[in-house]
Amino acid sequence: MVARHTSFCRQLFRMTFQEAVRTRLQGSNTRRMLEDKRVKRIQEALSWESGTEDKPRKHLVSKLPDGSEVYFLKPGKEVFNEKRQNPHDMLPVVGNPDAKLRFDEIWSSLSRISVIDFDDFKAFLTLVYRSAYFIDHVEKQQGIIRYEPNKEIAEFIDKIDGKTHNGESLTLLGLLHFMDILGWNEDVKYHVEMNRPTFTGRYDFKVGRINTFLTCIRVPYQASCFVRHCVANANDKGKIDFSQLYTIMQQFAKSRGTCTPTQQQLTTWLSPYLYEDALRRD
Repeated sequence: MVARHTSFCRQLFRMTFQEAVRTRLQGSNTRRMLEDKRVKRIQEALSWESGTEDKPRKHLVSKLPDGSEVYFLKPGKEVFNEKRQNPHDMLPVVGNPDAKLRFDEIWSSLSRISVIDFDDFKAFLTLVYRSAYFIDHVEKQQGIIRYEPNKEIAEFIDKIDGKTHNGESLTLLGLLHFMDILGWNEDVKYHVEMNRPTFTGRYDFKVGRINTFLTCIRVPYQASCFVRHCVANANDKGKIDFSQLYTIMQQFAKSRGTCTPTQQQLTTWLSPYLYEDALRRD
């Protein structure tokens, strides 16, 4: 009887979460709203005072339930890069400023979920997609936009973290917050001209936050699929198809650092969590 009750509670939670995270594919019709939020964030970052290279100024963004702080240190190292100077660069930090996450570490943390539960993995990547488009963000006050997932989503993140956590200092919620401010800093990098935010300048609209997040979906997803493919064919190694892996590498070579999926790939990979509205195809 207890086992049945526990199973029922798990199914009920899964259904509640699926409803909370189910997301319509974002298209050109959302550009105005998205641009407005990105502009507000860039303006906030530009308004922050800068410290020095030796003593950067800390700008708190939010605090996590475990007490970890989400913040920027300004200026970042690219301000002092003579070859590729980025005058508005900041260092995104969650918790310890010495724990600097690389992209491969972000992708590895995401891929680890796929080994435990592939459906949870797809759901979590949908949260990454939602964050790219500010779906789980809240405007706390005029011009102050923060990542703040609702109760159902926060509980799901905690449950997945409990399954996958292997002693890393950064929780999955911390990882999502880190990705959020990383994307924020990318927008500041590419969409500021003459000390003002612009999305009609030299870079495409998706450059910065959007392409960074979409790459953080494609790479872990396809890498995880390749691992599953290898495991499935472990007894017949001649069937292992390495083109799945090299497709990602080729995309990186072509795009110089990003590897974004198509709209069709996204809806196929993240189904049933991400769907295309049949009445509106952008």
